[in-house]
Amino acid sequence: MQGLRWGRALALGIAGVLGGGAIAASVGSILGGAALARRAVTPAVVPESPVTVIRISEAGGSPERRQVHLRGADADLPGRYSFIFDGGAGHARLGEVIAIEGETVVRELVAVDRGALQAETRGRITGWWFTAPEELGYRVDRITYRTELGEADAWIVHPRFARKRRWAVHVHGRGALPEETLRGVIPLARSGITNLVISYRNDPGAPPGLGGRYGVGFSESRDVDSAIAEARRRGAERVTLFGWSMGGTACLVAATRGVHRALIDGLILDSPAVDWSALLRYHATAQSVPASIAGLGVEMLSRGLVTGGESGGLPIATLHPETFAPELTVPVLIHASTADTFVPSAGAERLAELRPDLVQLRMQPGAEHVKLWNVDRSGWEAVTRVFVRALPHQPWRG
Repeated sequence: MQGLRWGRALALGIAGVLGGGAIAASVGSILGGAALARRAVTPAVVPESPVTVIRISEAGGSPERRQVHLRGADADLPGRYSFIFDGGAGHARLGEVIAIEGETVVRELVAVDRGALQAETRGRITGWWFTAPEELGYRVDRITYRTELGEADAWIVHPRFARKRRWAVHVHGRGALPEETLRGVIPLARSGITNLVISYRNDPGAPPGLGGRYGVGFSESRDVDSAIAEARRRGAERVTLFGWSMGGTACLVAATRGVHRALIDGLILDSPAVDWSALLRYHATAQSVPASIAGLGVEMLSRGLVTGGESGGLPIATLHPETFAPELTVPVLIHASTADTFVPSAGAERLAELRPDLVQLRMQPGAEHVKLWNVDRSGWEAVTRVFVRALPHQPWRG
């Protein structure tokens, strides 16, 4: 009701103060703000496929050494990546860039795991690399865990030599799938930690959220709470949270405000969304949306005038470094990059600045959003492994 009253007052105020042309402009601003807000919380029905395969060739005439010629966004990123095509049914692994020929990027074709990769195939480049938990070489249990909305799929990845009662919960980012987090399982499993990789609301293996919308990590944090409860039911006494992008937001909320935060011994965050107001405004600017409309969109989400994952509106003002910082009680490792064009690193840097006693920030140069592991796997895993093995003691400082 409060949101409805605010919206009615806004409309009446516009009508009472402005003339016809100005009213039309203001109505346009409201509609623009609403559209921006809806995009921020609505899962994509079909993921973008901005990369096109031009052709596949053999290196030095050897059929065992294949190359793929690509054009499109992210085709020239440094590192090793997944190429997902045919609506997710196809998966290939791409090695380093071999050459750039005008607009065409030539990369090593490491493997085609699923589907038929051929000329004119369209897809997207992601950092996932692994397609299933079994590829990591550990014993895997496929389970469901109970959330407030119903049963959700999850994987338990068992280390070869388990440290007693130590678990981790892995939380993927917005629009991704649990496969995104498998890179993070490796250093933790090698450290003897049992890993619970979860799906959450609006995922294919989980119930829909309110209106099928995201809660920018706030709503999803309650699924993280449920996952911690599942780990505890299975014997966990300490739980490390590992979040990617919006999953990082969910982990921060669970660690600072969640019902099971006393069990959490530390956080590992990759490319985390720490400042949602700034992030939404950043994306609006990238789309040439005026600042006034961006601010209106944020206000609409906050007041519930545009439905997000919470019926009363999303607490965007509380998803901010200045609010998270005083609430932190456990060590945090953040992997971030100044080259991240999707979630700028400023929020993570600010959190580290506010809590140098708890937050260790590892900046990875030249890496895009949630693709830091792909640029420097050995360095990324080494820092993560040292950090997690030191918990719950003071985190290692590099």
